[in-house]
Amino acid sequence: MNLSAFHEYLNGPAPVLFFRLDGQGRVMSMNNYASQICGDLTAGTPFQDVLIDFQEAFDFQKIEDAPSEEHLLSIQTVSGHPQSYLFVFKRLGNLVLAFGRPDMQEMELLRTEMVALNQELVNLTRDLHKKNAELQHALDHVKTLQGVIPICMHCHKIRNEKQVWDKLEEYLIERADVDLSHSICPECMEKLYPEDGDDEC
Repeated sequence: MNLSAFHEYLNGPAPVLFFRLDGQGRVMSMNNYASQICGDLTAGTPFQDVLIDFQEAFDFQKIEDAPSEEHLLSIQTVSGHPQSYLFVFKRLGNLVLAFGRPDMQEMELLRTEMVALNQELVNLTRDLHKKNAELQHALDHVKTLQGVIPICMHCHKIRNEKQVWDKLEEYLIERADVDLSHSICPECMEKLYPEDGDDEC
C-alpha cells in the first residue's frame, strides 16, 4: 500500500484513531474516525486534553526508544463515555504520528455486557407480556354493574337492555358473574315462620 492509499484508508473505513502532533504534543490534524469519536478539536489542542486522567506531557524520548510499544489510554468521547485505545506513537521528523486501535479486551467486555443487557431486556419483555396476558384474563372475567337499573317496586324484577323483565337473581347471575344461594333473613323468618324463630337462618 503506497502512502496515498494509506492516507485514503486512514480517512475512510479504518476504525483507527489517527492524530498528527507537533513536537510539543499538540494536535495538528486527525482523521475522520477520530473526529467522530473525539469531536472536532481546535488545532493546537494538547493531545493530553483528549485523554482522561492524563495530566503529564508526553515523553517523546520514551516514544523514540520504544517506537513499537503500545500505550493503553482512555479517550474522552463526544458521547460522554470514555473508551480505551491502544496507541502507538511514531516520530516523523518534527512530527509525532499517533495511531490508536480499540482495546479488544474492553470491547469484548462491552460486548458481553451488551449481550447480558439484551437478554435481561428479552426476559423483562417476556415477563411483561405474561403479566399483560394475566391482567387481560382477569379483566375478561370481571363484570360490573353500572348506571341506573330499573327495578319493579313490587316484585323486584329488573328491566334489562332488551326491555324484558328478569328476576333479580337471574339478572345478577348473568351480568355480575356471581352465584346466588337461597337463604332467609331474620325479619322474613319471624314473619313467615314464627314457630321457628329461634332457629338460625
